[in-house]
Amino acid sequence: MQKLLLILVAGILFQSCYSYKTVENNSSKYEVGKIYRVKQNGKSSKVKITTKTDSTLVVWSKFENKTLSIDEISKAERRKFSIVKT
Repeated sequence: MQKLLLILVAGILFQSCYSYKTVENNSSKYEVGKIYRVKQNGKSSKVKITTKTDSTLVVWSKFENKTLSIDEISKAERRKFSIVKT
């Protein structure tokens, strides 16, 4: 019984408080300062947008600024805080 309770508590504690919603791949849909999960060239990474133009995004990822072309992004999802998951 204690093992079952321990597994249940661990499952609740390790649950994420965020969910990701798919965003249309258009420069007007991206918001500066928001965190996104971006899939580019088959690799997924979490990025924070610092600057945007019509064709590129300057993002902060893994302790460095990177420039991403919007045309090369295959999928983008915006991070959203979820009260249900807290």
